[in-house]
Amino acid sequence: MIIVFLTCAGVQVWAEDVSDLKRALDKQGKYHITITVKAVEQQTSVPITVVTGSKPGPTLLILAGIHGSEYAPILASQKFGRALNPDALMGSVIIVHVANLPAYMGRTVYISPADGLNLNRLFPGDGQGSLSQRIAHLITSEIFPLADAVLDVHSGDGNEDLRPYWTGYYAKVGDADLVRRSKALAFAFGFQHVVPFQWELSDVADAIWAGSAAVALGIPAIDVEAGGMGVVEEAAVSMLVEGFQRSLSNLGMISDQFSPPNNQRIIYDRRSVKSPQDGSWVSLKAAGELVTAGELLGYVTDWHGQTVFEARAPNDGLLMLRLSAPPVLKGETLVVVAKTRSKI
Repeated sequence: MIIVFLTCAGVQVWAEDVSDLKRALDKQGKYHITITVKAVEQQTSVPITVVTGSKPGPTLLILAGIHGSEYAPILASQKFGRALNPDALMGSVIIVHVANLPAYMGRTVYISPADGLNLNRLFPGDGQGSLSQRIAHLITSEIFPLADAVLDVHSGDGNEDLRPYWTGYYAKVGDADLVRRSKALAFAFGFQHVVPFQWELSDVADAIWAGSAAVALGIPAIDVEAGGMGVVEEAAVSMLVEGFQRSLSNLGMISDQFSPPNNQRIIYDRRSVKSPQDGSWVSLKAAGELVTAGELLGYVTDWHGQTVFEARAPNDGLLMLRLSAPPVLKGETLVVVAKTRSKI
């Protein structure tokens, strides 16, 4: 059953499938759509805002809330959706505010309490699988094909300190034109740092991550990272909202023009240190600090507080990411160190 009722923002629809989302792309206005996803004895919903402009143009998809404790992208998507004016827009914007509502409401990091799975390791998904697998399948098979460009927006998770904020594009997936358009999106978003991902991918079945699934389908896509540690940092929210506006400008969907920031930099040679066992992590550095190879960045203790592992910088560079909470599982990433260079 589909229930339709009017709100001050436009038409609000509860939908069992994406048919109403598709219809919203054909008529100017702002629409709040909630799509139900059902699995065996479980179900959830995916809240989506669609804004269709007064003139034809591309369709931009903003995907937030893949991980439930990555709050800045979720709040930024909601703020942007409220402010977006159909009269000033050419084309359409689809905003998935919280792709993983079970994880958001469960306040979990990485995984969904519905099935214990990490949604951003399940793409392209499975329409007959668990709840998270079906969410990934919905996004890949029904929502991505509607888009001309995708912003897959993340932050450090609830237990991760992330600095600097960055965008990334797949530098070795697709033909030269697809790479060019993705790269342009990554730099146009306006963050100081950009990561050219070096992973190769030949088929959407091997995608794993949301952004890589979009690129494997031939859609220009970037990953965005801003915020972290389970808090809503207003500066991160503001930077994301501006990045969304810059993306619209880059795609010719609004008349506003933005100058690129000065001295944008490339992040490369990312190396991580993982925990060899379960334990407690004690971090000695903050993300964003410069470190030298061999420098002690933190250590892991056993349950009695005895040090069992020292995490040292694998190379000279920028400490991009650190685990910010003590609990750590065997194999989890403790720190990521990378080098940077000028864009030129």
